[in-house]
This record gives sequence, structure tokens and C-alpha cells, in this order.
Amino acid sequence: MLPKDPFNIRLSGRGGQGILLAGIILAEAGMKEGLNVVQTQSYGPQARLGASKSEVILSGSEIAFPEIEIPDVLLCLTIDSYVKYGSTLSEDGIRIVEKMVTLEEKVEDAVILPIIETARVLGNEIAANMVALGSVMALSGAVSKEHIISTMGNRIKPDYLELNQRAFQKGIELISESNRLHQRYQQEYNSVQKSD
Repeated sequence: MLPKDPFNIRLSGRGGQGILLAGIILAEAGMKEGLNVVQTQSYGPQARLGASKSEVILSGSEIAFPEIEIPDVLLCLTIDSYVKYGSTLSEDGIRIVEKMVTLEEKVEDAVILPIIETARVLGNEIAANMVALGSVMALSGAVSKEHIISTMGNRIKPDYLELNQRAFQKGIELISESNRLHQRYQQEYNSVQKSD
């Protein structure tokens, strides 16, 4: 069940990070769930360096307008994509930002995750798109894990499938770890407040 209908997801980064593939997998997983889906993409003049985005609209009913004006989930993997897209988000939306972006730009009201570093630890930075997709799925609940994994099998070359499935799972785990850390910090903060 969608958190809201329609549910708008914007994935952004730079060309070559696999953002477009992540959007296609998300859209196809939505179709497997019987949802109406629109998936669009755009990228800068330098396909491998410019800011790129993939947008997915998921709905239980007909989609009237095929573009996202204000996303409910926003992913930014690079400083350029954060500067270009990072300020637009629905009131109750989820903003996910790659940790390295925070080294160059002040980021507020976001889930900050080491997406690229997680992919590197797994063996290949190219899997960052699947780490990100796992995080988006875990935070939003927009589509099921099972449908994303089965769609990955249709879209990713067999030689890279296992790496991408592990990356997707790690993205889910990043959210669990992030939630545990947040709860621990909140408890520590509350205990300090009580002692004051």
C-alpha cells in the first residue's frame, strides 16, 4: 500500500551512477504490484558528469500529470544534484542525502547515509544505485522488496546481479542502523535533559 496516492519519487545524482536504472527497476516493481506508473528521466549535457534524475510516480489510480513537481521522496547522491533538486520536497517528504554531500554543503532535514562508501566496501562503487534503492524502499515502503529483487533479475546482467542484490540489502540495513543510532542518540539526549 502506498504511503500516499500518487506517490512521487525523485532519484538524483550524476550520469554514470545508475540513477536511471534504479528508477526503471522501481517503476517496473510498481507495475508488478498492479500500480499505475510513470517513469521519466533527464540528465545534463555531459551524460557521465552532469546532474541526472529519474522520477517515478506510483498510483493506484490513473495518473493525470506525468511529471513530478514536488517529490515525496528525494534522493541526492552528489553535491550538484543536491544543489539542483535538494530544496524541493513535500511537507511530510523524505530527503535522503549521500554523506559526502555534507562535507561541502549544509544539509538539514535529511537522512544522511554513506551510500557510496557502502558500495565501495561491497566491492564496486557502481552498486551505489542499488544501495540507494534499498534505502528508498526501506524508508518509503512504496513497493515490496520481493518485486524489486525479481525486477533486478530482469534488468541487471547475471555477472553483476549478486553484487547488486547485496547492495540493495545493504541499503535496507543502512536504514535499520540509522534508526537504531537515532533512537540511541534520542535516549542519550533525553537522559541529559532529565539530569539538567
